[in-house]
Amino acid sequence: MRKFNKALHAGKLITALLISLQFLSGCILYPNLEKPALPPSQKEETTPALLITDSITLETPVIQTGKLFTPIGLLQGESLAIHSSPAANAPIIGSIPATSINIKISGEPQIDERTTWIMADYNQVQGWVDLNNLAIHEGELPEELIALGQLVLDNLQAYDYNLLVDLIHPDHCLRFSPYSYLSENNLIFCPEQLRDLVSSDEKYVWGEYDGTGNLIFMLFPEYHQNFVYDSNYIKPEIIGFNVEVSSGNAINNIAGVYPGGVMIEYYFSGFDPKYGGLDWRSIRLVFIQDNLTWYLVAIIHGEWTI
Repeated sequence: MRKFNKALHAGKLITALLISLQFLSGCILYPNLEKPALPPSQKEETTPALLITDSITLETPVIQTGKLFTPIGLLQGESLAIHSSPAANAPIIGSIPATSINIKISGEPQIDERTTWIMADYNQVQGWVDLNNLAIHEGELPEELIALGQLVLDNLQAYDYNLLVDLIHPDHCLRFSPYSYLSENNLIFCPEQLRDLVSSDEKYVWGEYDGTGNLIFMLFPEYHQNFVYDSNYIKPEIIGFNVEVSSGNAINNIAGVYPGGVMIEYYFSGFDPKYGGLDWRSIRLVFIQDNLTWYLVAIIHGEWTI
C-alpha cells in the first residue's frame, strides 16, 4: 500500500503547484472533460491513476430468467440475508452462505432508494435478497474452492499479496498473464520473490500490448492496476466455475499448461454500451491440487483482443 500512498501524495503536490501557478499568472485552466474514451482495441499505454473501476450500474436491471446465481461481495463467514419483504428493515427469515450455488430467482425486481430486491429460493426458503449481492454462475465447484477464490479476490482488491504467499504452489509458483493465452514469456514468481515484488522499484516486461506489440514495461503496482484487478471483480456479473464464460479469439490453453488445473473466471460483459460488449473484462484464477491441498498457480487477465 506504500506505493499507492506515495502516488496519491505526489499527485496532490503537483495539483497544488499547478493551481498556485495559474492564480499567479491570472489564468485558471480547467480540465477537458470531453476527452473521448479509447476503443477497447486501443488500450492507453500510459500509467493511469491507481484507482479501481466499477461496472456501470443500470437503473433497471435486466434479469436473465432460468439462470442460477451465487452470492458475491461478501466477506469470509458472511451470509446473504433473506428478508420477508423487499426492505432492509424487514424480518430476516433465512440466509445464504457465501459459497452457495444454484440459487434460483423469480418475479420482478423491486427497487427502493439504495437496493434492488429480487425474490430468491434457497434451501426451501423463499424471500427477498439484495440483487447487488448475486451473480450468475455457470458450472459447479466444491465449496472449499469457491471460498479460496473469494479469499484471493479479497486480497487482490486490497493489494495485499503477503496474505497470498501461503496459497501459492512452492514449485509451480505464480504466473501472471496479461491476456487469456498463456505464453512461455509470462512472468512467474515464487512465494519468496512475491514478497519483494510488491515493494520493488524495478520495472518488468510483462508481455506485449495486444494490437501494437509494444512492450508492457511496468512496475508491479502498475501491472496490478492494469492487468490484475482492473475492475471490481468481487462483484462480477458472471462467474465460471471451471467453465469459460468470456468470449474472444484468444485461445484458452490452461488445460495444456496446467493439466488437472481448475479455473474460476470472474467476468463483466462490458461497461460502455457504445462498444457493444467489446470492452468486456475478466480475471481467471487457476488452482492445482497437491497432497490434498489447493494452490494458486496463475492469475490471468482477460479482455477483447485483435
